[in-house]
Amino acid sequence: MTVGTLSSPSSTLLHGLAHIVSRWSFTLSLALGFATGLTLLPVAGGELTGAIISFGAICIAAAAARQALDRKTQIEGLEQQLLDETRYHAFVDAAAEGFFRTTREGRYVIANPALARIYGYESPEHLCAELTDIGQTLYVDVNRRAEFQRLISANARVKDFVSQIRQRDGTLIWISENARTVRDEDDQFLFYEGTVEDITSQRESEEATRRALVETQEAVRAKAAFLAAMSHELKTPLNAVIGFSDLMRQELFGPVNEPRYRGYIADIHDNGRRLLGMINDILDLSRIESHLLDLDDDLVCVQEAVRVAYATIVEGKSDAAPIAFDLPAHVPFLKGDPRRLHQILAHLLSNAVKFTPPKGQITVRVYLTKGAEIAIMIRDTGIGMEPGRIAHALEPFKQLDSSLSRRFEGVGLGLPLANALVRLHGGTLTIESVPGEGTIVTICFPPERSVETVRAAIA
Repeated sequence: MTVGTLSSPSSTLLHGLAHIVSRWSFTLSLALGFATGLTLLPVAGGELTGAIISFGAICIAAAAARQALDRKTQIEGLEQQLLDETRYHAFVDAAAEGFFRTTREGRYVIANPALARIYGYESPEHLCAELTDIGQTLYVDVNRRAEFQRLISANARVKDFVSQIRQRDGTLIWISENARTVRDEDDQFLFYEGTVEDITSQRESEEATRRALVETQEAVRAKAAFLAAMSHELKTPLNAVIGFSDLMRQELFGPVNEPRYRGYIADIHDNGRRLLGMINDILDLSRIESHLLDLDDDLVCVQEAVRVAYATIVEGKSDAAPIAFDLPAHVPFLKGDPRRLHQILAHLLSNAVKFTPPKGQITVRVYLTKGAEIAIMIRDTGIGMEPGRIAHALEPFKQLDSSLSRRFEGVGLGLPLANALVRLHGGTLTIESVPGEGTIVTICFPPERSVETVRAAIA
């Protein structure tokens, strides 16, 4: 009997076996195939026919086993997918951030418990059932949903999308959204998916900080306006004191016969000028802090400015420490405010003279750095200070020697004002100091303030 004339009962048996083995594992199916071939061998009546029948049975068994193996692989894949989905949902449900999936039209498909809490709903199911139009119901600004869709359409995602929303009970809060567009294998839109974070506390803190900054700026402006208004009232009588005392000191309208009076007049004049200088410094520092001081730029010969400033400082001081100048002629002109540069140099040189004993040494060097910056270095062999206190010295109204019997006069405005004026020029001021050895102060002005061509033209 050939395969083609196989009796109907045999064919039915083979189909039945194939159906049975399809439900078993590969090894068992293969064993059943061999067993079937051996069972049908006597029925075949011939070695060749029996072999063919056995081979066919084996093929059927193998095919069934293959099918069973594929089905097992599919089942395992589905089980793993379900496990991953379960883990994902467990993670989402336990997350502190709100998770969502929404339709393009603005209806929630999936929401986690955190999102329900943020929006003020009892449960995710309650949220999905009631909040069916995000654009009209959720956002305070009804145009916000359209902006969300515009951004996500352009970039396929949005990041830190901050909006004010209305909770279920009407309370207004601020949220930040991160979302993306999810599409299928055919690039068809499925849903928007993302997270929501309640940033109300952060937003209120930022707003409080902004208000405090505005109030501080207004207070600074008010202080500057007050000082500017008072400057005339303070400086007018003080200028009169200085002017009249100067007339008396020079004895323009007759001699002052009493020597002690001449000494008193000189003290009145000197202290009046010192007081006027302090008032001007306070006003200038206040104007700089309020961004109300503008520079009147001109071309300045730095070497000459250094000499003039030093002469002003040591005028009448016979015990000032000697000074050495290193002022090369090739340094370019400085584009800066001549008056403010004089203030900078006067304050720095005044400190050098004040804190350096008569037997010490002061050196002033002007040079051009490799970066084409005009630099002025003032070195002294004075008392110096601890490196850790340099930042303290740059703060207004701070004295490094705070004892009642300070050896040195001043209100602590020299370095802070010089530093502020240098920064106003776009430059930098650095200090190096060692107690008992002295201090080096270096100021550098940016390259754009160096004007070499003008110097060449003048020369």
